[in-house]
Amino acid sequence: MFLPQEIIRKKRDKQTLTREEIHFFVQSFATGVIPDYQMAALAMAVVLNGMNDEETASLLTAMINSGERMDWTPLRKQGIPCVDKHSTGGVGDKTSLIILPLLVADGLAVPMVAGRGLGHTGGTVDKLEAIPGFMAQPNSEQFRSWIIARRGAFGAQTDSFVPADKKLYALRDVTATVESISLITASIMSKKLAEDLDALILDVKFGSGAFLQSYGSARELAQSLVNAGKMAGCRVEAALTNMDEPLGRTAGHACEVVECLDILQGAGAQDTRELSLQLAARAAVLGHQDTSIGAHEKAYTRMKKHLESGRAYDVFLKIAEQQGAHLSALERSNKEWIESGTIDVPVLADIQDTQRVESINTRALGLLLIEMGAGRKKKEDAIDHKVGLVNMKKVGETVTKGEPLCLLRLRKHDTHADKLQLDAAAAFLLTDPKKQVSAKPLVADWIK
Repeated sequence: MFLPQEIIRKKRDKQTLTREEIHFFVQSFATGVIPDYQMAALAMAVVLNGMNDEETASLLTAMINSGERMDWTPLRKQGIPCVDKHSTGGVGDKTSLIILPLLVADGLAVPMVAGRGLGHTGGTVDKLEAIPGFMAQPNSEQFRSWIIARRGAFGAQTDSFVPADKKLYALRDVTATVESISLITASIMSKKLAEDLDALILDVKFGSGAFLQSYGSARELAQSLVNAGKMAGCRVEAALTNMDEPLGRTAGHACEVVECLDILQGAGAQDTRELSLQLAARAAVLGHQDTSIGAHEKAYTRMKKHLESGRAYDVFLKIAEQQGAHLSALERSNKEWIESGTIDVPVLADIQDTQRVESINTRALGLLLIEMGAGRKKKEDAIDHKVGLVNMKKVGETVTKGEPLCLLRLRKHDTHADKLQLDAAAAFLLTDPKKQVSAKPLVADWIK
């Protein structure tokens, strides 16, 4: 018989936990025997003292065993591989909404179990729930039927799918226990391996807007995730991508959905489009097990065609309709569902002449979004899907006197607008326009 407080003490004192201790703690937490405050204490001890590879593997296995697993044997019998994509999150990170329809258009199945926001970043489920009527919390039978019918679906975790992770995920968000290689690895890979995947592409972010800001920490996490996938027999690659500035020109749930719709219809932010194409191409190569010369280049070309032909957009509409979305809200000309009840407030720089954006404190913008209502301070908090940042300037671009650095999309009569404007402006570092400044490459490296 184990005592929860003794297990917490061991990790607090930098000792190694046994497989049995970890499985006991996770199972007891998942079933409600161990309360939130004891799990929060253990999570903090793990953040401070870490876990070795064996402890991380035990935590991952215990989470998977806490609930249901998916089984896509019927699709494999039809020759349809199952793939997915996961990002560690960042400000304006919205590529899942583009990548899923791209991969389905390429003949793959994508059972995407997505998450809600963690810390200062928004989650895919939060974005999807901004769409009127969209049901992002199906039960397991609904989700399975959607995948069989359309080869793709988005879904939040249910209480029966890796429930230990679902509970811990919400708890970490509000207890400052997000930034841990072991906890992140177990959280991500427990869900993904329980999805019964053939292949997985990972987007591991570093920079000022990422959970793990240093390149070294992000690389360590990427390797940990890839190793965990390979040990389970899943083909996995990870991209190390830059989050020193927001991805795209919007951040906030509804406005990010609109940016994705624009990309799926041939317009939209170039950086979001490019990263989506690169990640989708890599996932397609893994899914199809394409080992031919030039496989990645050929897959990238296919992904561009899926976008340019409108095929990926059609796939998205069919999946969204299947999940209850009001299709009228997804038409380019219809912005009423996002703009009603809001006002766009310009964020102006205190300058007398033209300046250039040298850098952006992306984390500060993420925290600003929480203050605006787009994120959670407590796990029980409701979020405001309509507020956000739009028309953001990018690193290297110029701004003139009176030209906005971005727009704050706020609820009408927001009494904090003046402070929010000042905080947003402070996140943009400006320099002489003659200085050569360019954004860093989207993808720094690939981990296989």
